[in-house]
Amino acid sequence: MEFAVDFRVRYAETDQMKFAHHSAYIVWFEMARIELFRSMGLSYAQMEKDGVLLPVLQVSARYFKPAFFDDSLRIVARFAELNKARLKIDYQVFRQGTLICEGFSLHAFMNEKGKPIRPPEFFLEKMKG
Repeated sequence: MEFAVDFRVRYAETDQMKFAHHSAYIVWFEMARIELFRSMGLSYAQMEKDGVLLPVLQVSARYFKPAFFDDSLRIVARFAELNKARLKIDYQVFRQGTLICEGFSLHAFMNEKGKPIRPPEFFLEKMKG
């Protein structure tokens, strides 16, 4: 399953070189991840209220070309791996069809006490489609 988010680079996300700052990509990954969940009928906020947390264990980004203020970008987020208690999501950032960045985030399913849990059944059902 995948989902794409379109947006423009905001001025506050750029650095002195007029590039989108590398840290902005991690925020954009999060935006795409939340929308990916929403597209499946899952609410991050509701999952947390239900005691299912997905902290980030690892995040990585590989930059190919810079993005600039007011660039129109598309981020594609897709589920890459799901096993015992972990979820990996891949991201690709495009500007006018050209891949400018790719990355991933790795998450653990945890309860409100910080203990690892298996993905809940409601999540697995949504993954099946």
